[in-house]
Amino acid sequence: MNKSGFFKPHKDGFAAIAPELIRAMVANSSDFAVVLSPDLRVIGLHRGVDTLDSDDLDQLVGMPFQDSLTVESHGKFAAMVEGARRGDAPRWRQLNHEADRIGDLPVSYAAIADEEGQIILLGRDKRELSALQQRLIQAQMTIEQDYERIRQAESRYRVLFETGTDALMILSAETSKILDANSAATHLLDREASDLTNRSFTGLVEPRSVAGLKDALDTIRTKGGETSASVHLKPDGRLVWIDVLLFRSVSDTLLLCRLRSQDSGSEEGHPIGDALMDLYQRAGDAIVFTDKSGTILRSNAAFQALTSIAVAEQLRDQSLADFLGRPSVDLDVMTANAERTGRLSIYATSVRSQFGQQVPVEISTTYLPDQRPPGFGFVIRDVTRLEASRQSGSAMTTEAVEHVIDLVGSTPLKELVRSTTDVVEKLCIETALRLTNNNRAAAAEMLGLSRQSLYVKLRRFGLIDSDVDAS
Repeated sequence: MNKSGFFKPHKDGFAAIAPELIRAMVANSSDFAVVLSPDLRVIGLHRGVDTLDSDDLDQLVGMPFQDSLTVESHGKFAAMVEGARRGDAPRWRQLNHEADRIGDLPVSYAAIADEEGQIILLGRDKRELSALQQRLIQAQMTIEQDYERIRQAESRYRVLFETGTDALMILSAETSKILDANSAATHLLDREASDLTNRSFTGLVEPRSVAGLKDALDTIRTKGGETSASVHLKPDGRLVWIDVLLFRSVSDTLLLCRLRSQDSGSEEGHPIGDALMDLYQRAGDAIVFTDKSGTILRSNAAFQALTSIAVAEQLRDQSLADFLGRPSVDLDVMTANAERTGRLSIYATSVRSQFGQQVPVEISTTYLPDQRPPGFGFVIRDVTRLEASRQSGSAMTTEAVEHVIDLVGSTPLKELVRSTTDVVEKLCIETALRLTNNNRAAAAEMLGLSRQSLYVKLRRFGLIDSDVDAS
């Protein structure tokens, strides 16, 4: 091989082969070949495929090859050169070129040294493999985020299921077998949870009630909705009412059953009251009870910690709105929706401490008409750790995303960005109007807009006519 990086004829059988042909064979045996001088400068570079940008690779010519590598690759390159000069069998090693040199280019190299001390590096482009690895990592992160959401939903389900005062059971709609039962149900039926699981509910009632129970279950399987029936339980013949609701969970059809004892008012010594009080005091989530105007009646230690209040008495007679991110909007939205539907599952906002620090939270609100005085119960969960992952999620619907994708290639980027912005604005306005029950003043404050700006956007998106008609 001469100093220009080209192969010259050997004295053996390769003498009849043109040097250019040998060079092409070496380059095409890999993605490209790099020829280094004895002082490890690049003196020749030959591409074997058209997938690499020659302008990027040509930057290597004339410079010390090691200068194009990341610091982490220096040791591997030195070991590769040393092994080639000793005559070791070539082995592939991955070296990474620095991004500011020729772009982010991971390459797997094998080194061969000739008699003149020059080094031939055969390179294989690993960008596709690196991209595949990045996609695998992203997929793993998505799975972990989904798992976190599933765990969160399961945690909320268990808390609500176990701490409710109603006796609840979940049955399979096909077999009527008990899949789950809360503590109140096990107490009412006077059986252990393990004794109830996978047992047919019809086997727990007396023979005189079996036909009526089966008719009620068959009716709800056929027509859906809700139904009620009275049954006599074994072994003492106690009469209980059962309210059944048919619902679907992924691929399974299930029955939610609420049991009401006819003499539930005479129960004494029920441990659920003490357990609920213990949960209220020790819970990691903040729990607040207010009257219908939002004045705080009771709150647990977790709420005091969230608001940086040292003494519980400082919270008495204060409005919960004073601690919410949007004082004049958040409380009205939550209480109005909870009073209308009975509960509001999740409402995202923030809680302000007495020192002005804001913490992102999710609030579940329940209307308590039997409380004295009637009011609301709030369960407030700090979601600071989940905020970053949630912000990475898309807020657009599938239809909106598909609409934007369809515009790519047929619409200038400026128009595409404007269209995407319009989709997001419309979704936010519709959500705010739904949460505020079409109260435009509250919706404008929730969105951080003036009422005049909100009216302009309603007309722009064609929402004002439908809104007026709906009202």
